[in-house]
Amino acid sequence: MNKIGSEERHTFRAVFGKYGYKRYHDKLRGELYSPTMVVKQVEIIDDPEKPRSVTDHLWLNLTKSFTSLGLLHSGDKIQFDGRVVEYTQGYINKDKKDYKLSYPTKVELIENREVIPLPEDHQVLIGMIMNLNYNFYMKTKRPFVPYFMDAFEEWQNNQDNPLSIECHQGNEWENSEKYERLNYHAEEKAWQDAKMAQQEAKKKNMAEGIEFLKKHPEWIDELIVIGKRKEQEVGVKENHPSAKHCFISSSSLENFVNTKQLDLPPKQIRKLITKIKYALAFDWFKEKFQGEKSEDMDNPFSKLANFYNQK
Repeated sequence: MNKIGSEERHTFRAVFGKYGYKRYHDKLRGELYSPTMVVKQVEIIDDPEKPRSVTDHLWLNLTKSFTSLGLLHSGDKIQFDGRVVEYTQGYINKDKKDYKLSYPTKVELIENREVIPLPEDHQVLIGMIMNLNYNFYMKTKRPFVPYFMDAFEEWQNNQDNPLSIECHQGNEWENSEKYERLNYHAEEKAWQDAKMAQQEAKKKNMAEGIEFLKKHPEWIDELIVIGKRKEQEVGVKENHPSAKHCFISSSSLENFVNTKQLDLPPKQIRKLITKIKYALAFDWFKEKFQGEKSEDMDNPFSKLANFYNQK
């Protein structure tokens, strides 16, 4: 994230992980607690057609903009604008550098669903987070401060429709040395594994799309005609979003495949369209589209292997 810089604001998309809190010491007021949340798979989507992966996880202050989204669940996708700034993390050791977003705005939940409001009271909100993460905090020996735990229980009892969060007893136990931010190495590995699986699936779809087109050369000729016609309509080349797929949009490809009246279930036809779409973005088809010839023209799979080996 240090490569992004702090001069410009960007639009981010991320997957909600869980709620948390940070604790810090104030000389006048003592131990203070502030609600936070962690998001994963963070991307910059200034250009929605070209999302850029930023980091595996990012901690955010649970500001009013985020609490307005209601009770989030792990896996919810959210979008927001923000600027990246550097900060020092850790409660004991202050030499760890990390990055956070400052003043997030335009926060929204991507999924359109009914949400459950969060408590507005700070004391109740911290108690809710402690109860939500009760099992994890027990294992890591984090404190369950009665001041917060009791406030949340009282708030729950006064609700007509209380949150589906079990209330637990607080304790007086505190140990500053044990307090650190959550470790997301396990989530990072899972994210990397998912990213690798996604790349393998893309590689497989692309190979199967190429194989299908090789068996149907007349489709190649017709798709080239469609792409050339669209290329003339848009009047630009490299800079146009559809140039990646030789100017053949998803809707154009779907209409084209539907004219073939294939004797396949709708689900298989949709999968076929996806595979062909991947094939259209590969150099093998682009060379045909541009009328170029190379030694590997008839052996696209060796090129496909080289393409992914360079990743």
